Amino acid sequence: MPNETTYLGFGSIVTAVGIALVCFHVRAHRRHQMDNELTEPDHRFFAHQYARRMQTSALTVTLGALIGLCGYLRVFEESPIFATCYVIGLLLLALWLILLALSDAIASRVYAGKLEHRNRQVGKTLQQALEEVRQAHGLEPHK
Repeated sequence: MPNETTYLGFGSIVTAVGIALVCFHVRAHRRHQMDNELTEPDHRFFAHQYARRMQTSALTVTLGALIGLCGYLRVFEESPIFATCYVIGLLLLALWLILLALSDAIASRVYAGKLEHRNRQVGKTLQQALEEVRQAHGLEPHK
């Protein structure tokens, strides 16, 4: 199999994954926008998450296109310096993509931790209210 086909095939796969991610994120964003039960901070988080994920997905599409071009740029054969710089650029782009994905994962984890804390606080408040009602009516605690 010629190098052009290999680069084009791999680049196409990366690009297709990026396009699929864009579609997935757009649908998820629309669901979040239409969810009236979300609070304003939740809407802000999901808006920022959408921006981060769209940037990452668009960068994935770009990386795939640039990989696909590798086999078709004749300057690769004529200039090893250009080829080296191009590949270093691809690696830096991939590293940036990984860092963006990690930052999104960290932001999502922090958000999930805040939700968990809020849910525990609500649970404690409900438990206290239930105990007050039981005491007010002379009921024994449920075991």
